Amino acid sequence: MVSELGRSAHGEIWQDLIGHRAIQQNRRLRELLLNEQSFEIALGLVQAAPYEVSDRQTFERALLDTFVAMDREVSRIPDPWINSYKVQELLFRICGRRSNVGAGYMFTLNQDLWPERYLYDEHPHFSLPPDLPGLRRNANQPIFTSVIGNYSENFIMRPIEEPSLRGELRDRFNVIKLHGSFNWRTADARTHFVMGTNKDKQIQESSLLSWYFEIFKKVLSVGGVRLMIAGYGFGDEHVNEIIANAFDQHNLVLFIWDTGPDLKTRLLLHRTALPFGADC
Repeated sequence: MVSELGRSAHGEIWQDLIGHRAIQQNRRLRELLLNEQSFEIALGLVQAAPYEVSDRQTFERALLDTFVAMDREVSRIPDPWINSYKVQELLFRICGRRSNVGAGYMFTLNQDLWPERYLYDEHPHFSLPPDLPGLRRNANQPIFTSVIGNYSENFIMRPIEEPSLRGELRDRFNVIKLHGSFNWRTADARTHFVMGTNKDKQIQESSLLSWYFEIFKKVLSVGGVRLMIAGYGFGDEHVNEIIANAFDQHNLVLFIWDTGPDLKTRLLLHRTALPFGADC
């Protein structure tokens, strides 16, 4: 399964950023966001002149604050109109059972903590236990539990050394965050998630995320794999390429769950990189 933040969530992040006190106090960043409605493009632009290192640091701190605020909302009692237990059951049924790849997989482009907070109780569904492969967990760190608590420094996680050699995958329900997570840090304490522009380069610079994309390729290329796509807008060419190759060469079967009215239009915009062509 592949999931991603919906378009409305991207809009909410932009709104939180433009209203952030540090952004409001920085004229260059405020004007940048007023002129660019995509916060990811804005993040890419702020990496180079005429913006200074201090501008980039301010933008990134504001973005991290926005994710922390989002996590507070995620951690609250769920919307009564959404049965989170049924969502959980669906994910365990789709992703958590043993299969011809020897494990269960949920691939997500989101960087929030929804999976860590709501993927638990695998036993009633006869599912494999959920795991974040290639990451070092702190002593007694709560994860995949309903009592994970509010976001704090205790949530910080770091990759293990040489994850492609030492990471474990078999007999687990692997939650693969292809673009990292806002609570992950590199060895030098930088945030460890992919956003903005030049995503390919950012992924290549991370041994963990490079390994994740190799896993993505291998799982989709086993042969006859069924992939459920939920909320993904097909805007990342490095992801589209892997899906298209598996569809063309390895009999990948796709199911796209999208409630938006313009799915066909969005697919056609990316038809050169996707297997659907003009007949989707």
